[in-house]
Amino acid sequence: MAVSIAPAGRDAPGSVKEFDCVIAAVTPESGSTDRTDVDTAASLTEVSNWAVRNAARDSAPPVVYVAPTEASIAEALEAGVTEYLPWKILAQSPVTVLERAVTATEVQPTPDYRTIYDNVSEPLTLHDPQTGELIHANQRLCELLRYDRAELISMQVGDYTASIDGYDQAAAMEVITSATEDGTVGPIEWPLETADGEHVWVEATLTTVTIDDQELVLATATDVTDRRRQRRQFREISTHIDEVVYLARADLSEVLFINEAYADLFDQPVERLYDDPMAVLDAVHPDDREAYRSDLNAMSEHIREEESGPYTFSHRLRVGGETRWVEVRGYPSRGPGGAVDRIVGVIRDVTDARRREREYEQIFNGVTTAIAVHDPDTGEMVDVNDSYVELFGYDYDTILQQGINDLSVPEEGYTDERARRLITDVGEDEEDETVEWRIETAEGDHRLIEANLTVATVGGQRRVLSLMRDITEQKRREREYEQIFNGVNDAIAIFDPQTISFTSVNDSYHELVGCDDLERIRELGIEGLSATGDGYTAERGKELIQTVAGSGEPKTIEWKVAPPDEEQSWIEVTLATAEIGGEQRVLSIQRDITERKRREREFEQIFNGVTDVIGIYDPQTAELLDVNDTMCGLLGYDRDTIIDMDPEEVTATALGFDADTIGEVVRGVAKSGDPARDIEWALRTASGDVVWLEVNATLTEIGGEQRVVTIARDVTGRRDREERVQVLNRVLRHNVRNDMDAVLGYTAAIEETAEDEVVRGYAESVHDIANGLLELSGKARAASQMLQDNDDPENRRVGTVLESVVADLRESHDEATIQLSSAEAPAPADTAVFRLVLSELVENAVEHGGDSPEVEIETTPSTANDETRITVRDDGPGIPGRVLTPFRADGESPFQHNHGIGLWLVNWGVRQLGGGIEFERPAGGGTVVHLSLPNVRR
Repeated sequence: MAVSIAPAGRDAPGSVKEFDCVIAAVTPESGSTDRTDVDTAASLTEVSNWAVRNAARDSAPPVVYVAPTEASIAEALEAGVTEYLPWKILAQSPVTVLERAVTATEVQPTPDYRTIYDNVSEPLTLHDPQTGELIHANQRLCELLRYDRAELISMQVGDYTASIDGYDQAAAMEVITSATEDGTVGPIEWPLETADGEHVWVEATLTTVTIDDQELVLATATDVTDRRRQRRQFREISTHIDEVVYLARADLSEVLFINEAYADLFDQPVERLYDDPMAVLDAVHPDDREAYRSDLNAMSEHIREEESGPYTFSHRLRVGGETRWVEVRGYPSRGPGGAVDRIVGVIRDVTDARRREREYEQIFNGVTTAIAVHDPDTGEMVDVNDSYVELFGYDYDTILQQGINDLSVPEEGYTDERARRLITDVGEDEEDETVEWRIETAEGDHRLIEANLTVATVGGQRRVLSLMRDITEQKRREREYEQIFNGVNDAIAIFDPQTISFTSVNDSYHELVGCDDLERIRELGIEGLSATGDGYTAERGKELIQTVAGSGEPKTIEWKVAPPDEEQSWIEVTLATAEIGGEQRVLSIQRDITERKRREREFEQIFNGVTDVIGIYDPQTAELLDVNDTMCGLLGYDRDTIIDMDPEEVTATALGFDADTIGEVVRGVAKSGDPARDIEWALRTASGDVVWLEVNATLTEIGGEQRVVTIARDVTGRRDREERVQVLNRVLRHNVRNDMDAVLGYTAAIEETAEDEVVRGYAESVHDIANGLLELSGKARAASQMLQDNDDPENRRVGTVLESVVADLRESHDEATIQLSSAEAPAPADTAVFRLVLSELVENAVEHGGDSPEVEIETTPSTANDETRITVRDDGPGIPGRVLTPFRADGESPFQHNHGIGLWLVNWGVRQLGGGIEFERPAGGGTVVHLSLPNVRR
């Protein structure tokens, strides 16, 4: 048999005489009443027309008509198709259809509509259009209602209609009459009652047909009892749930049902949606409306695909001034013919879920643990957090694209297959598992991680989480512990954290406790090896070991050991957890600190023995941590009281001092690392007295901790002396000068008016003495100014200053000969101080050098000690030894003093310039003064 397949009405052959049989098929999609596109509707019409046209031809071969039950078959039956088969037979067994076609070619009985009716799998009836009388009923209807055909034909429609309001003989006649007038009515749902009294619902379509020249009404029915029951259950369930449940046509042209939850969520009566399915857009956020409409259309298209599944999308609503998120989900619903003709779905308020998702996302990406999310069925990685991205050094998309294999070290056994097996096993057994895994980062580094695999629900889906911890450093430390145990000089003991017993010790520990036998050490235990009388008991040691074992965090303590027959000693113990031989253990790494403790005691003695006031501060918080005995004695409080006191309580705030300043100094020193020097500070003692301190602060390490130490001197007495000197100096400068000016005035008047030569002589002597005192007062003022600190002095080279000073002296002392032999003199000097020193030396030489004094100045740079040497020579009588004696000893004394201040000015000035001075009295007379100034400013 030859077979040809072609679309009807388009490329079908014009003549079918050459064929033995023709199969005309209408697909469920073509027959769906919900399909509205032009091409599909035309396909149904074309197939029907083609079948009718060819079946009516005398020369046509047998025509087998295949159509979904809801498709109209009336006209085809009238035309005399050989056989009708439902579409589902073709869908389930095409061979059966071909076999029926072969049979039709072998035997071609005279077409009889009754034969065809009885072959149709759905209930069919023929009615008189005027009386509604049942002319014929097919076998399927008889089986459905459990009547034999003769009994059924004798009944009126109302006789086998269920007794339900609105459904009776009159209503049936109204429908039959409508079919006669309009040509077709339906589909409509109608309740039937079986011979057993059971109610059956059918969906019927009525069409007028002409058979044997008689106009009849053909009723094609489909049993929808189960659908009605499901729909009723659907409605009952949907009215008791908070979510929006809806039923709509597949093309969304009509909403068939939606529960009252819609009105609450969308703030819109359900009647609006029944009238206009797109009214839902009024409640959608304005920014989402077009996207919502687009998703609705996409859902409709997706649902109507042959192998369609659920479709989900989410958007925002804007209701009552509030924005909420909804998730819309649609599922395909197939009609009796197998075609998708409905969408059933749920709309959920997911605002809180979205908020939780955002919170989850923040937590997911906020934790420092690297997390990967896997599909529990396939092991595929579906998500990772930021810490995971940071661990591997790849971007997010690259990680998901590469997968486990490209992120691992497969050559060492860490393969994709092994990882997926671990993940799927955990997903199946739901038992957590912890594994070690070697990874390779983007930089090519190999790192070891510990991965804890656990089942969790993420975003409503069951997932396997892999919580990863980089243990590369931990493993390194474990290897170091092993090396330390076998190689270092520190004593090491290993404890079982459950029994607190020794499991092993190294040779250094044997030496520390003076015992070579591990069993003996176990017998002694912590109790027998420690200074229990000083509080280092077994109970305390047990508590420390258990604490470290429980937390996993190392802990360092000081411990006093007292082994039998051995001297007591101090050790520093670091306790840390480690896995040794597959067992959790606590390592005790011990270092002898007996010598350090001795130094600490010495430090304590020095700390409390010095006369300086010392405070120790935390560099971060500026909190006072300790003070020495000198501070306690100075302030009149004990140590604990001072440490606990508010700084305001001991600061002399009435004198303008702010307690916060000392905190700023401490933090400034800690931050910069540079010491702070010569800070004056005033404190108030317990008795109310004010003491002045000169404070230096520096950053140092004490007991292994960074600390800021302040060391202060009590300068209260010095300040009192300086204050008195300032007052006396002011009196000397002001009062003495004014009085001496008055004396000069009086003596000048006496000299001019006195007639007695003796009186004039006395007046002249007084005048000279007054001038000397004024000169002395001026030098004292110069000394005071010179000795005051100058924050910004003018510094010039010595050679330049020498030339300027010599020029001035030559002008003011033209009777003297002043020679300058100056080589290059690079030494820098405070111009004002150096000028004063040099002027004083030269003026002293000129003053005591007779009528024609000669002064020679010579400079000599020295590379040996990086200094410039300045020599001043004169030819005068020389400075008397009694005048130079104070400069060779430790200064003036009440019985050994200089009558002038000039040489003191020279001495003080040279010292302020950082140099030195020497006096020489040559045998030939005169005086030689040697000044040494540094070439680099100190």
